[in-house]
Amino acid sequence: MKFSSHIHSVLLFALLSPALAADPQSKMPSVKQRKVFITGEVIAADSQLIFVPPSKSSPVALRKFVGEGKFVRKGDVVLSIEAHNAGTLEQLQTTLEQTRAKLDAEVAKLEVAALEADKAFAVTQTARDKAEVDAALPKTQISALDFDKNQTEKEKAIRDLEVRRLAAKTAQAAVLRMKQDGELDIRKQHIKLEFTKQEIALSSVIATQDGFVTHNFNQWPQERIDEGASVYPGTQAGTIIGTGKIEVKGWVLEADRLHIRENMAVSLQFDALPGQQADSVIKTISQAPELKAQWGNGRYFRIDIPVPEQFRQLAAPGMSVLIQPADQKAASNNKVIAPAKLTLEGEVQSRVNLPVVPPAIPHIWQYTITQLAPEGSLLKAGDLITQFQAAEVMTHLARHKSTLNEKQRALEKLRLDQAEAERNATLAVDEARANADKAARKASMPKELIRRVDYDKLVIDKELSLKLLDIEKQLNETRKRARLAEKKALEFELMQSQNKINILEQGLTRMTVKAEQPGILIYKTNFNEEKFSSGSKIWMGQSLANLSDPKQLFVNAQVAEAQATYLRTGQEAKVSVPGGNQVLRARITQLGKVFHSKSATQPGIVRDIELEFEQNSQTSLKPGSAVQVQIQLQAASVPGSATSSAKEGS
Repeated sequence: MKFSSHIHSVLLFALLSPALAADPQSKMPSVKQRKVFITGEVIAADSQLIFVPPSKSSPVALRKFVGEGKFVRKGDVVLSIEAHNAGTLEQLQTTLEQTRAKLDAEVAKLEVAALEADKAFAVTQTARDKAEVDAALPKTQISALDFDKNQTEKEKAIRDLEVRRLAAKTAQAAVLRMKQDGELDIRKQHIKLEFTKQEIALSSVIATQDGFVTHNFNQWPQERIDEGASVYPGTQAGTIIGTGKIEVKGWVLEADRLHIRENMAVSLQFDALPGQQADSVIKTISQAPELKAQWGNGRYFRIDIPVPEQFRQLAAPGMSVLIQPADQKAASNNKVIAPAKLTLEGEVQSRVNLPVVPPAIPHIWQYTITQLAPEGSLLKAGDLITQFQAAEVMTHLARHKSTLNEKQRALEKLRLDQAEAERNATLAVDEARANADKAARKASMPKELIRRVDYDKLVIDKELSLKLLDIEKQLNETRKRARLAEKKALEFELMQSQNKINILEQGLTRMTVKAEQPGILIYKTNFNEEKFSSGSKIWMGQSLANLSDPKQLFVNAQVAEAQATYLRTGQEAKVSVPGGNQVLRARITQLGKVFHSKSATQPGIVRDIELEFEQNSQTSLKPGSAVQVQIQLQAASVPGSATSSAKEGS
């Protein structure tokens, strides 16, 4: 019973708590205030997420990716991948033209059939007209047997004419249906072509705003996404951090929601600015809590807090922030003891890295590495990097060449057949013209010299011959158009086969990869975290190595968030290889524009720094070498106030 009473009390408290928080003047017992600690981070309100463009293959290699911390302007290309559909665009255009030619040929054939039906209808109509002339003879002028025969022939001619009229109508309807179906097919091909053009256009990401580029970490393998990396389409490769408004986003545990409210004064403590506090207010609070799986099973309300004016030049996106109600903030101690020196872990990198990937050949997904230059080789422009092999390429090439030869023979035969058909069509028109002239001469005989019935039939024959001549001329033009369309369709098929052969032959050429510029070859690892070697299998779009420019080396290091305030551009440093005797002089040239997690598996917040070697420092280090960076700190570099920090951060 005691346990049940306790549950009911908790439920009643939960139901009444929102009312208590909303109505401070309520006479109900107030909620006991307790210490509230809110986790937050600095965010840029105007940011553009950079996603890897869609592709029909996966993964894809990043052909271009603007370097970490580089400034881009609206309209600049930030990231691009190889457009695997670029080779098929010409094929699709050829297919579209081929579809149009086939449609013209089919329509022309049906129009020929419709004209033949009109021709048969005209002949049948003439037969009916003649039968009506015979059937009009009085019964008293001919025998009863001939009269009955004429009436029967008339009825038969009328029935035949109705059949021919229906056949002609059906033939015309078939022409109309073919045109409609063909237009739908052409529209489908056109949409596919435009879609492919859009895919090619979307193979590059364009900046929609000014800002600084930051790179994300790949979920697998656990490494930063840089130019030359193999990533999956749809992956968030980075962000363009805007230069406008920044604010603090915090997360309040559901149980602490009762102790905060909008417009409540809070104190902000930035981990990257030790010893300093900022005063602000809670601007908005989300209406419902959200799950944060990476933090456990708790649910959190999101709050938005403006960054005070005096800290806007100091705060950078990604900074960790401790948020407390103003009446709970601890006394600030601006006297921060800086360490005498910082020792950081870093890596030698090159600013120019050309990815080494297999060629994009349609329907070829896996390749074998038959030859590969040794890792660390210093290659000159034109030197062999690697040789790929795929047996399916030769198989496809042989099949398409055989198809091309067959179509070439078919085209030669079609030309001979069409030449013969053209001669026959000309003869048919000449024959129809001769028949029309003959019928006209017969109908020009004096009416008094022949019987009325025979004269009426001669006039009917004259009209028929003129109709047949006109139809034969139309048939000749239509058949000519059909022959031309049939020839064009076969020529487009030839062109399509030749395009496929060209793509395969170009792919064969690109299976031999040579250095486009001098550089050092740095191997990458496969899905099993093993380096590639001769005989290894590799998937299309997977990068096996980078060709790095040894003349554009720099050191990329990471400093913990709490120590980032002691660093500024221009500071001198010493770079050494762990366990080695070589020590090189360098200087900090750039501080990261944002703070981020150390890696996908290490949640610690760090800031990137870049160091350039001194001009007189001769280094034998290669890209990918792990180094230690030692930075001697001075008292002047220790921030004692917001003003001094602003100067150093700039």
